[in-house]
Amino acid sequence: MALLVSAALGSACAHSKAAAPALAPTAPVAQNDATSELIAKADALLATGLEQVKAGHLNGARKDFDAAVELYLTAPGGALSSPKLAEAYRRTLDAVHLSEIEALAAGDGFTEARTEPASIDQVGAIQVDALPASESVRRTAEEVVREERNDFPVELNDAVLGCIDLYQGRLRDWFEAALARGGRYLPRIREVFKEEGLPQDLAYLALVESAFHTNALSRAQAKGMWQFISETGRRYGLNQDWWVDDRADPEKATRAAARYLKDLYEMFGDWNLAMAGYNAGERKVQLEMDRYNVTDFWSLARTRALRAETKNYVPLIHAAIVVAKAPAKYGFDVDPETLPASETLAVNGAVDLRFLSECSGATLDQIQLLNPSLRRLATPAGRTFQLRVPQGTAQATSRCLASTPPEKRVQFRTHTVSRGQTLATIAAGYGIKTTDLASANNMVLKRRLSVGTELIIPIDPRAAVARAARPAPAAAPTRAADLPATAAKRPRISYRVKPGDTLAGIASQFGTTIQSLQSWNGLRGSRIVAGDSLTIFTNTN
Repeated sequence: MALLVSAALGSACAHSKAAAPALAPTAPVAQNDATSELIAKADALLATGLEQVKAGHLNGARKDFDAAVELYLTAPGGALSSPKLAEAYRRTLDAVHLSEIEALAAGDGFTEARTEPASIDQVGAIQVDALPASESVRRTAEEVVREERNDFPVELNDAVLGCIDLYQGRLRDWFEAALARGGRYLPRIREVFKEEGLPQDLAYLALVESAFHTNALSRAQAKGMWQFISETGRRYGLNQDWWVDDRADPEKATRAAARYLKDLYEMFGDWNLAMAGYNAGERKVQLEMDRYNVTDFWSLARTRALRAETKNYVPLIHAAIVVAKAPAKYGFDVDPETLPASETLAVNGAVDLRFLSECSGATLDQIQLLNPSLRRLATPAGRTFQLRVPQGTAQATSRCLASTPPEKRVQFRTHTVSRGQTLATIAAGYGIKTTDLASANNMVLKRRLSVGTELIIPIDPRAAVARAARPAPAAAPTRAADLPATAAKRPRISYRVKPGDTLAGIASQFGTTIQSLQSWNGLRGSRIVAGDSLTIFTNTN
């Protein structure tokens, strides 16, 4: 987006130079100066609006975009009064249109939060050097174990030393970044493990599992910093529904991981076997121990019982503990990251995170960083969510929420239940799954709906973007006068613009394009105002 603005501004400057006549100053030149000044003001508003979009502040962005377009529409003679002004106006409309499409691509509040590949999928299967480590690697490791405080019995066998070599070599950048990211969470992980009676050094299990990414997702659909599969997560109290996944919550998932590891230790009486059970499943480890008649991990790893990932997993954790204790000795320059100070705010029902970020003055990325358990761009419907916001902003955010009408707090679509409608018929009408509709509204599938109930409609944003961005067909009208010939056979409706509506959003709702809406309603730009009436020719008879 920034590139678009820079290029646009650059082309405006080039155009200005080319258009300047090589004559003494006259009235037309003065007019041209006024035109250049107007374009510069509009470009500044456009640039500010695009920055607002990046921060997730859609309402603020819309105001800036509207103001930029308004400058052209109110110019003496109108936006098309000169080629230079017309070109700048077209360029501004194109940029606004693109930003609307990108905002739509972020979804009507329902896009699944971005995930990172789980590091266990990437590093777990790497071939660890089975050759004896160099004497210098062994000597440095022994020095670290001897000098640093440890509460976990670290092994320095060839497998562990081979993993230390790996961290210093091909995984150097990955390991350094993971250690830096761990600065956000390690202090609290150590506190929780101490409270639960676990060795605090086991905190580095999360480094191998996820590189401390709270949004990590593995090929096996294990999620979060501690990589819980759905079943195990629920066993340890981690709620998972359409709105929230506690496996991504660092506090709740760390507590669950501590209790799971403690249960595994009670089962095996050995931390190495407990870690192997965490990776491969306790039943698998117990079965193979019985099959090969072994009682320790290192003996089990020498058999053919375990996958390569599990055989590597335990030495990778031992090696991570050693290197993380004294990273400078291994040539790492780690600047630990920290989480922003925060406080909680009780939010009732579904509220768009983009609106909440705007209320708090934070960016959308900051709100998502503080609330990684939210699967959508909204707080959950039908209940109260304790939202974390930057320290010192809860009161202002609460006032903003209280003073803003409910319809302006959301970007997503709603449906009011009519007589005779069911979840199934409503879902079919919107082309979505009944289970998604029920989950989005925290309802059971067989629940009877009361007339007037407002439901949240989880439209797939990818399909909406495809519809909104689709170019108009060749036969589509380009002038209002063309309408009778091309749209006579399509049902015509009148749509009242609501607060927060955009042409992109309306186009996606009715399965049409922005260009068609502009054509049907004689619009030269994308600016619409709440209360306006739009003519729409639907695609169904």
